[in-house]
Amino acid sequence: MAGYRALSGQGKVSLMTSRLAIICLLFCLLAGACCGCGKQVAGDGQTTGIRVNLDDKLLQYFISSHPGREVLVCARADLNNDGTEDLAVIFQESKEKNLMLVVLDIAGEYRCTNEVPAPASNQLIQFRDIDQKPPLEFIVQGAKGANVGFAIFRVDGDKLEDLFGEGMKDCC
Repeated sequence: MAGYRALSGQGKVSLMTSRLAIICLLFCLLAGACCGCGKQVAGDGQTTGIRVNLDDKLLQYFISSHPGREVLVCARADLNNDGTEDLAVIFQESKEKNLMLVVLDIAGEYRCTNEVPAPASNQLIQFRDIDQKPPLEFIVQGAKGANVGFAIFRVDGDKLEDLFGEGMKDCC
């Protein structure tokens, strides 16, 4: 056969390793697509990528206090170190503007923090104990076109504080 050459033992291993890596990558992408946040339908029929049940009390509080706003991403964690989980919410304020806030559960009463700008697309919320002391910090990542950015936030009392970030002004 013209143009065909036998691979040495090392070439075969390299080719098999490359194929295995590609198969693993495809499997991870497929698993992420099937098992990820996914799109869910909110009470008003809009689709959202949320990681809590639609009947979640904190989510319902947000929906009732911010009517007509589409929840893009939300996730729960104890963000004020009071032993109860709170809800970080990224939502669409208008077609050109997304915002984020935290719905706090303070002894069974719900309260929203201040709103801060949020990324336009590909939003992600990750909880991290960055400084190894309470309260828990969280990282928000996202993009707007080719611009990407992230910011680290912490809840102080009922105020959402931006501790550090890079590129968020360009992606919000």
